[in-house]
Amino acid sequence: MLRATRLLTPQLRVFVRYESSSTYNAAVASLKKDLKQAMIAKDDLKKTTIRGLLSTIKNKEIDSKDKDLDEFVLSEVYSKLINQRKDSINDFLQNGREDLVAKEKQELEIIQNYLQGLPVASKEEIDSKVGKLLNELREKDPNLQLKQVFSKIDWKTIPLEWKASSNMIKSSIVNFMKSS
Repeated sequence: MLRATRLLTPQLRVFVRYESSSTYNAAVASLKKDLKQAMIAKDDLKKTTIRGLLSTIKNKEIDSKDKDLDEFVLSEVYSKLINQRKDSINDFLQNGREDLVAKEKQELEIIQNYLQGLPVASKEEIDSKVGKLLNELREKDPNLQLKQVFSKIDWKTIPLEWKASSNMIKSSIVNFMKSS
């Protein structure tokens, strides 16, 4: 009985990926191809960075086994890793570790290239659209609160129209509401 369970587990993990969007699958396949090329070229930095990306993506797949995965999930993963690299760079600069700063900057550049390759809106584009949306909503109701903003947005169509995840849009809204 235990052996049968072990045999089914890898099949279930593969099934999760088949439920994902074609863009997601293509991006993961591209990462694996680039990993192979980095291994052949003996490019340790790129190899290590791509392995880290694939590991993070695999963990995300395991965590969200009942959900469909798409390019927006990858965008969030890449953005999170970019922010981690930026924080590390700041920490290393404060501690005078220039050797580690250079490595983190190179990793940051590699991850940013993969993020730019996704067909999703950039943070600046999302912020611009959120700013316009909030201005329109404030014209109708000057005393608009955060809860009201979230209830006035059609969360099924806006993310698709804007090519952005709902989490990124929500984050941008919160940032705009805090700053105003």
